[in-house]
This record gives sequence, structure tokens and C-alpha cells, in this order.
Amino acid sequence: MPRKDELVIRIRPDFTVVVEDTENGTVSCKEITPDSLLECIEASVKLGAVSSGVLPQGCVSYSKGEAGVKICVEYPSRRCDIRYEKTVYPNFPLPRLIFGFNIRDGGQISGVDLCVAGEGMLTPKTPLYVYPFSNVFGFSLCCGTNRLPPVKSPHQLMGVMHFIMSMPNNNDHYSPDNSKLGLEYRHLLETLKDKEPSFYYSDVLIPSGKTLNDFI
Repeated sequence: MPRKDELVIRIRPDFTVVVEDTENGTVSCKEITPDSLLECIEASVKLGAVSSGVLPQGCVSYSKGEAGVKICVEYPSRRCDIRYEKTVYPNFPLPRLIFGFNIRDGGQISGVDLCVAGEGMLTPKTPLYVYPFSNVFGFSLCCGTNRLPPVKSPHQLMGVMHFIMSMPNNNDHYSPDNSKLGLEYRHLLETLKDKEPSFYYSDVLIPSGKTLNDFI
């Protein structure tokens, strides 16, 4: 004669949980806490490995959730050619920039964040500074009408960062109050173009009160 084994979990209106175990016709009941039930379920769930793919050089963090993936990457250079309106500033000095890319499952970049980080080894407590240039509000980077290319692999974000840095700047979201110098944008760029990157940390940047952990 076949055994009649059964396990029934009953959740009462007051959220108490009763486990009813029938083994070979014998019924036993036990009351457990909701936390215990959750722990049992979590312990029984087996998740497969999640591969990030090849990460870009300077990757700071990688996280994956229901909305997609967020990858934070340090910009690899402290100088680049930038353009303000129709003026090109070659080999322009930069502070330490970190990008945050929000990527949907299809590889489409749904949003880009940008921050200025302190010097030294990066940790969750690394201080951040107010972004001194234009096109950034809070952490959010405005790309205007420029359409960012989709990425099939995270390592392609290196090229996306260079593409973003090559886009022309305007006065959107710029304020003289975003730096210690208090200059209008063109005057700021003219002042900085011959300086060393370290000049930002001694004479330009204003602490934001936030840390790298807030950005991530």
C-alpha cells in the first residue's frame, strides 16, 4: 500500500505559520515564525552562476537587479580633448572622474551618472566633490540629443566614456557656484587649460558631503 506523505503550510490571518506534516498516515503540527519559513525557502533556492562578462579597465562596482545592470567605471585618463561650443581645448586637465552606467537587458544604456572622486585608493568612504563643469545635475549626466550606442559587453563602456567626453559642452546645469573660483564657464576653462590635474584639489573643487558609496 503506498505511503500517504504530505506537507502543508498554513498561514493564518495573524501571520502565524503552521506546518502540518503527514508521514505514513501520521499527522504532526508545528508552529514556526515567518522568519523561519523565509529562511527555509531561501535555503532551498539554488541560483546559477551570474557572469559579468569582461569588465572594463578601472571598473569600480558591478550590480545587477530587476531593472538591469549598473556598472561604475573610473575614467582612465586625467587629460583629454574637450570642446565648449566651437572651441576645442586639447589635452585639458581633469579631476578624477567616475561614470555610472545603467544598462537594460538589451544592452541599451538607459542613464549615465558622473561624479568627481577624491584622490588615493578608492573605498566606499572616498569623498566626492561638486562637479565643476556643465551638463551634470546631481549625479545625472545630460547627453542632450546624443544617442549612446548599445553595448554587447561591459568592456565596450571604455569607448562610450571617450565618446561622452568628446561631446560638445554648453552652459546647461553650469553654475559659477560649483567651484571655488566662481567664474563663468569660458573663463573657468581658460583658467584651467594650462594647469595640472592636482590644481582641482587645491583650488577648485568643493566637497559635496557625499561618498563613493552614495554614488554606487
